[in-house]
Amino acid sequence: MTNPEQEVRGLREEGYNVALLDGTLVISHVPYVRAAGNVGFGDLLVPLAMEGGRVVAPREHQAWWTGGAPKETDGAPLNGISVHHAGRSCVAGHASAMMLCGRIRGREFRDYLEFVSTYVALLGAPAVALDPRVTARSSRRPVPVATDTGPFAYVDTASSRAALGALNATVKGRTVGIVGLGGTGSYVLDLVSKCGLDAIHLFDDDVLEQHSAFRAPGAATIHDLRARRRKVDHFAAVYRGIHRRVVPHAVRMDARTAPLLDPLDFVFLCIDDAAAKPPIMNRLAERGIAYVDAGMGLYASDRGIGGAIRTTLVEPGDDTMAALVPTAGDSEGVYATNIQTCELNALNAALAVIAWKRRCGFYGANRSDGNSVFVVEDGRLHVQDAGPSEGRAA
Repeated sequence: MTNPEQEVRGLREEGYNVALLDGTLVISHVPYVRAAGNVGFGDLLVPLAMEGGRVVAPREHQAWWTGGAPKETDGAPLNGISVHHAGRSCVAGHASAMMLCGRIRGREFRDYLEFVSTYVALLGAPAVALDPRVTARSSRRPVPVATDTGPFAYVDTASSRAALGALNATVKGRTVGIVGLGGTGSYVLDLVSKCGLDAIHLFDDDVLEQHSAFRAPGAATIHDLRARRRKVDHFAAVYRGIHRRVVPHAVRMDARTAPLLDPLDFVFLCIDDAAAKPPIMNRLAERGIAYVDAGMGLYASDRGIGGAIRTTLVEPGDDTMAALVPTAGDSEGVYATNIQTCELNALNAALAVIAWKRRCGFYGANRSDGNSVFVVEDGRLHVQDAGPSEGRAA
């Protein structure tokens, strides 16, 4: 196993014009024959397979390509490589890349030098036949490309493998807050920690207690529980393992502390105290910050757990959706039982994060999210649209 920089260095020593971006080798100036029968150049993009931050032998035989569909000298499709035109793909910052599929007969590639050399030879052979002077082994040094992993503690190889760069860019650089790190809020953190957000701010003044471990993602140890840390400090320490910019705020959100939300782009409101929500909602409305409120009302009966979970996406100025958020405490209602189950907490969080990512453009939308209610007994999701998706702010 090697590190990514060693892979780049080895390919450069072979003369390739190569850089590393988002866990992907970018080999520039690769010759091929274009549809017109003349020589062109493109970039070969090879996502690295990694384990524990180290590069392992290639597990896939596909690569990505920014040139046109490669041809033989007579204009026929290139032998030895099949071409798959993707939809909206983006690998290592290159939009509209197509997938190439080629391999060594009878075995997999030993390493990335063999992988790159094989693809370059297959692509370049017809071009060399037309012009013997062309080569991918250029003496020119590549344009420097940042290899920093951004907010992540290590390279996001899942996105490069699935060519989701263009879609991930819809949330990249944003800053979100999670108010309440109970069952639902902690699952929201688990989901958004895999997004390229600039920062994730956590707001909660509670201590991580033993019951908390049974409705949160992961597995808190007995040592974690005995430490009696604030929830925000515990979860920040855990999730900095993947996202370096998780910021804890051990405060109770009220009219006095609500201004801490002002710098945020979006807020997940995940508290079960309905009476505590108005000052937070008012501050977000004043500052024009969109938010999603996640709520849960469950009860136990002789037929099992029943009730509903709700997610309400509130855009700035949308009084209709804001009015659907419970803001009055009910000491006799189902909230007072405080029944929660981890799977419904996770579902509530997932629906909230999907609504946010659809709003950002990551997920396709035929409508704009508004208020959704999942009824436990019938397993149905009831949705109240906020209206057509066109023209809504992101």
